[in-house]
Amino acid sequence: MQNHRSIPTGGCFVIKIKVPELMHKKGLNVTDLMRRANIAYPTALRLSRAEGNAITFDVLESLCKLFDVQVKDILEYVPDKK
Repeated sequence: MQNHRSIPTGGCFVIKIKVPELMHKKGLNVTDLMRRANIAYPTALRLSRAEGNAITFDVLESLCKLFDVQVKDILEYVPDKK
């Protein structure tokens, strides 16, 4: 499932949020993500939609633990092709 969105960063690159793909692999919904990662519902909802423009280290750490992955598996830097 390659249904993740890109976040424009204002520069010549984007950051892709890959949480929806990870959620799909584990069969999680937004409420599951909120409870298991111990994050606020609005945060879980934004991440499940691959939306947002920032993430705290606490949330990032929770996601890494929940999905048993590294940061690079949650966020991906993609240089602009221009």
